[in-house]
Amino acid sequence: MNLHEVPEPILCSPYEEPAEHWEIREGEPAVRQPGRRPAIYYYRPPARGGEAETREGAGTAIELRLVNRIRERVKAWREEGYSGITRTTADLLAWWRRPERRFPLFFAQLEAVETLIFLTEARADFRQGIEIPWDEPSQDRQADGITAFRRYACKMATGTGKTTVMAMLAAWSILNKVNDRGDSRFSDAVLVVCPNVTIRNRLAELDPRLGEASLYITRDLVPSHLMPQLTQGRVLVTNWHVFEPQISQVGGVSSRVARTGRRVSTQETIRVGARTTTARGSRYMTLDLLGALEAEGKLEILERNVDEGGHLVSVKTRGERWVESDRALVQRILGKDLGEKGNLLVFNDEAHHAYRIRPEAEDEDDSLFDEEDLGEDEENAKEATVWVEGLDRIHKLRKINVCVDLSATPYFLGRVGQASHHLFPWVV
Repeated sequence: MNLHEVPEPILCSPYEEPAEHWEIREGEPAVRQPGRRPAIYYYRPPARGGEAETREGAGTAIELRLVNRIRERVKAWREEGYSGITRTTADLLAWWRRPERRFPLFFAQLEAVETLIFLTEARADFRQGIEIPWDEPSQDRQADGITAFRRYACKMATGTGKTTVMAMLAAWSILNKVNDRGDSRFSDAVLVVCPNVTIRNRLAELDPRLGEASLYITRDLVPSHLMPQLTQGRVLVTNWHVFEPQISQVGGVSSRVARTGRRVSTQETIRVGARTTTARGSRYMTLDLLGALEAEGKLEILERNVDEGGHLVSVKTRGERWVESDRALVQRILGKDLGEKGNLLVFNDEAHHAYRIRPEAEDEDDSLFDEEDLGEDEENAKEATVWVEGLDRIHKLRKINVCVDLSATPYFLGRVGQASHHLFPWVV
């Protein structure tokens, strides 16, 4: 048995708050300790070249002081009877915690939901001294009228039931709004954003209009007599890709570009490939088409990258395009399902794809990264930028009441300055 193996790896029930844990330290035998393990994460600098293969150790332990403080307050608030909550919230908490449930909810699910309710409804003295950092946009974005919206992140491991947590929070928000239309803390319009079609199809269960097939019934999250009220709310599930402004067209998507909407300057990396296509945020173009566009003056090439054999593999280009206005974009995304509703509750599923790129990240030394690393970083940056800027536009025109991020790994990815590989500061 090595130092990190333990005779009894599972000490606690998943349905109760952990009462003991294994304390594991590098180079020492594991020790069984009473109480819950404090919230921490281990930081390791991003890999550069082949350095990752030679590193040893778990990294530097960083305590999540904010999370640990909130845990203590939520526990005290729970033990006092959830002071300050609405009657609707009290009924839902009682329904979720009732002992006769056939399938009890995990403690992790209940605590995640309780934490968001606590931050919204708990008596002020319980929340005193708890300040969650805002995800502030850059000064350039602020000059364009973009303001920060409130984000809370729940770091939940794979298999702990993040979709059920989303359903519980959606029910809590919608039912409270239906019962008190004047209470701006709650929303009856829910936008769920996810990274791909497969996940979007799975999350369709969050639509209360599915009735008996919805998660609210199959997971016993809402009493059947409250379903008519719940269906007064609206839940829209979509992919982040729809946030990318579309090129203005005349006569349909395949017709000529129109000089309407917004004119935007663009810089992008185009990879030379066998065919012209786009895949996961990366644009590929044949060498012939690239040469033709450059010759016609439709593409300005700023930088050429070649492989060891002297073959062109990618180019950095500058150009401009006309795209739909912010208002047209928001109406396209929300109009059919949410109408003109505002004050939205937003869920980012797999939220590690949605973060702001810090400007200082552009100054990093690219020579420390190989071509494959740079390609992945560009794809991550494209996805993250389109995702968050899409939410910015929605907030600007419709207002986001609160945005809840859910991920097992809510970290800044890739080359995003000093924040790289650190946890989102709004993890609660």
